[in-house]
Amino acid sequence: MAARIHTDGYRTVRWSEWSTWPFRAAPGEPHDLQPLGTERPRHGADGVDCFMCTAVATDDADYVIWRDEVAMIGQPHEDIALPFAAFLMPRRHADLSDLEPHEAARMGELMVLLERAVTDVLDVPRVQFMRWGDGQEHLHWWAMGRPTGAEQLRGSFLASWDEILPPRARSDTRSDLDAVARRLVELAGGVLPGA
Repeated sequence: MAARIHTDGYRTVRWSEWSTWPFRAAPGEPHDLQPLGTERPRHGADGVDCFMCTAVATDDADYVIWRDEVAMIGQPHEDIALPFAAFLMPRRHADLSDLEPHEAARMGELMVLLERAVTDVLDVPRVQFMRWGDGQEHLHWWAMGRPTGAEQLRGSFLASWDEILPPRARSDTRSDLDAVARRLVELAGGVLPGA
């Protein structure tokens, strides 16, 4: 890859022409590609010091907004700007490739039902699911919803917009998450924390 970059250079990207590009200026010159190295261990490796596993074990109502025997939904620790942002995770310490078939099936079903719950109770037209997972070993799908009519927030820059826009009051965010969780109980079963 580095040899191709040296010979051909980087591709010209036209992100600044996208209607969803969140910045005024075009992207600057890319950094040089660093040589390949060793992978750093991810947080919570092998379930050690995994805050998600601790949330399962303690039924942490500050983090967990919904759960069943297979999965849980957690509230991001960071403040958010979007009308909806949460994590869909297995309760058991597992990465994507570690899921048993029944767990994978339930996670897929919950993606569908979570979007339905969000669009039923919030002014959100759809939910985007993303998985980066390079920082934390415990699988967590980001679930994010933009406000209806906010066309500029569509697509792959939605997470960037969430970082740029002013954060919502945490109490408002939690109120909306709780409403979604109650609707998800109706659609998918499961329970609210502390139940």
